[in-house]
Amino acid sequence: MTNEKFTNIVVAIDGSDLSKKAADYAVSLAKEKNAKISAVAVVKFHQTDAFRGSTATLEKFIRKQAEIAQKWLDSVRTEADENNVRFESKVIKTRTNVPEEIIKYAKDKRSDLIVMGTRGRTGFKKVLLGSVASAVVTHAGCPVMVIR
Repeated sequence: MTNEKFTNIVVAIDGSDLSKKAADYAVSLAKEKNAKISAVAVVKFHQTDAFRGSTATLEKFIRKQAEIAQKWLDSVRTEADENNVRFESKVIKTRTNVPEEIIKYAKDKRSDLIVMGTRGRTGFKKVLLGSVASAVVTHAGCPVMVIR
């Protein structure tokens, strides 16, 4: 992989230990390749029975989840800054599919690599590749590096 010309690396962050490990790897690789990191955290929500009749409660929940996701991204920004790596980030709020949002973000950023953990916060220890990572690997238009 040392001959690859990466210029824009997308890293998907969900707060899990593996996504933090993926972020560390992405920062290291970006430093080595003089690449830019575009970090993304996707907050998925849907109207559930718990929020029926109260859009204010749902909006508060979504806002809180987005604030938590922003803190994950801020910690990656700190690491990128310490390593003189160009960095940008985005929290995406969606009712749709998380892998689709990651892939769309990578396409919009003209990414030449996506880095992510094998399993996220909802992963099971016995699952080799989580459903989000599997879908991104299957459908992304650029290489995907999965960190375990």
